[in-house]
Amino acid sequence: MRNESAINALLLWDIFGLWQHSEKIMKVLFIKKKLDRSELDLVLRLKQLGVNMYVLTDCDSLDSDLLTETGIFIQSVPYKSKISLGFIRQIRQLIDNHKFDIIHAPDSKGLANAIWASYFRPVKLVGYRGTLAKVRRLDLSYWLALLHPRVDRVICVNQSIYDYMRTFFRAQKLLLNYKGYDLEWGKEASLQEVELPPMPDDAFVVSYIASTRGRPFKGLEILVQAMHLLQEPNIHLMFIGDYDDAVKTLAENGAAAQRIHFLGIRKLAASYLRCAKIFILPSTRDGLPRVMKEAMAQGIPIITTRIVGPTELVIDGESGMWVEPGQPESIAQAISRLYYDPLLRERLGQAGKQRLVEHFSSESFVSKTLDLYHDLMRAD
Repeated sequence: MRNESAINALLLWDIFGLWQHSEKIMKVLFIKKKLDRSELDLVLRLKQLGVNMYVLTDCDSLDSDLLTETGIFIQSVPYKSKISLGFIRQIRQLIDNHKFDIIHAPDSKGLANAIWASYFRPVKLVGYRGTLAKVRRLDLSYWLALLHPRVDRVICVNQSIYDYMRTFFRAQKLLLNYKGYDLEWGKEASLQEVELPPMPDDAFVVSYIASTRGRPFKGLEILVQAMHLLQEPNIHLMFIGDYDDAVKTLAENGAAAQRIHFLGIRKLAASYLRCAKIFILPSTRDGLPRVMKEAMAQGIPIITTRIVGPTELVIDGESGMWVEPGQPESIAQAISRLYYDPLLRERLGQAGKQRLVEHFSSESFVSKTLDLYHDLMRAD
């Protein structure tokens, strides 16, 4: 009888312990040198949902003042590599002081330093993969971060990246989670004042925003070649971002030289989209570009190359147009078609906005991330 009572007591104690664990407020450290809008929204919403969030980031990161007001901002020490001793010491001290349950580090340098800092500490680690660039098993730098056994989960930004990472990890270690984007952010961006290059008032503006220096797969050279093929004198290309000098030279020595405008890097790049009739993504390889979602939020029709990743965002003929990668002729034909068909532009733009709401909402992004955190807590 005594044994039975003892067993019942132990069972009750176990149940009580599980209940306590399920009710425990999670402590999460989010590490990113500079947050984008989706990540900022993520950490703020998670804070509102009861997660004890802290963000380790640069002082000039997006809305760091708001993070400070919310009480979740921690300024990171400078770090430039996957082994930065000062940064490792800072993270380790934060782990010891706050007893974090989870460290979520979307970039590889932050993740690598968090791994070093978390040795012999019971914290879970969440990484991120947002590109289809090859992961080389024999490259030791990958074993410092993404492939390290200490990493508990890897979030994949699109289906093609998820499928690729399945060749490295079992499915239980991966999560497909599209970064969300809210229509209100597009509305805010469209209200910002911008300084435009000299163009006719009735110019038909084609826009591309990207970091392309040293990255030929971003397709800027192909887009410039397409512009030189276009016969319509009113079509202008407005490019925002960095670029190689060879591409600028190519633009200046062709038929469309006066209609190609390089604006360089602009802090509020998405605000320029309201001046565009079309957004172009000419990449030959890409992930799930945020700028495409920024364009969709403003109802701007999109032309993208037929590559994995971007074609998950827009459906050919329904919410955008696909063209063959690496073919300037194909891009030029698509631009010309939309130039002459305003009704098609309107239909594709509105359908793209609706698709953004239905499939790439910020609410879904936050919900799946929170579920992941709960799964990691239950795994203890």
